[in-house]
Amino acid sequence: MLFEKTMSAARARATVAAALCLALSFALLVACSGQSGVGETNASTTASQTVAIDVSSWKTLGDALAAQTDPLSSGWDEHHYVSVFRAGDAIVRVVGELDSDSYAKIGAVDWSKEDADAQLVEAASAVPLVSAEDLTSELVSQDELDKLVGKKGRDLVDGGWTFQSYYMTGGDQTGAYFCKGDLAYMITLDATVSDDADDEGAAVMDVPVVAAEFGGAADAAADPAQVR
Repeated sequence: MLFEKTMSAARARATVAAALCLALSFALLVACSGQSGVGETNASTTASQTVAIDVSSWKTLGDALAAQTDPLSSGWDEHHYVSVFRAGDAIVRVVGELDSDSYAKIGAVDWSKEDADAQLVEAASAVPLVSAEDLTSELVSQDELDKLVGKKGRDLVDGGWTFQSYYMTGGDQTGAYFCKGDLAYMITLDATVSDDADDEGAAVMDVPVVAAEFGGAADAAADPAQVR
């Protein structure tokens, strides 16, 4: 199974790296994703301020990807291609059903090329959509994220958040992805966690949040093994 934590291959990895660097600077200044790290997202944008998108006109995966303005996360296997991306102000999640031919075409996309996105749209042009969802209403506004400051990791979990992974460890503060629905948020907590920590968030359950911002799509949202 091929699974990218952020967007389309080479460009995706570069975007994630930028996001994490910005998150680190944010934490050190004590100044998701507004996630200005993932595609210059403005996390203060609320669902009521965004323009809804009509996904009903999309019949193929190619139609959907042609509307993409900012890739967030994608993953695929021999059965499905799943992508979460921005289309203008909206955040959408789409699932396409692959056959052996379309799977091979997508596998042949050269992600090192500048036209990789165009190659992908062409490869996916005839892939039928299984689903297309507008996730914009799920987005937690920056105002609401700011209200998390002072709460402990356990308070987030009790409030319906799910710990996903650490993204910043080894310093005076720790960065962790917490998810709400299909979207992930970069949460900075006032704790030191070792670089090799693998405790499913246990180390930050009893320490306070010092900052929070939009972080992109949750891992599970773009995992083809979890197509719903």
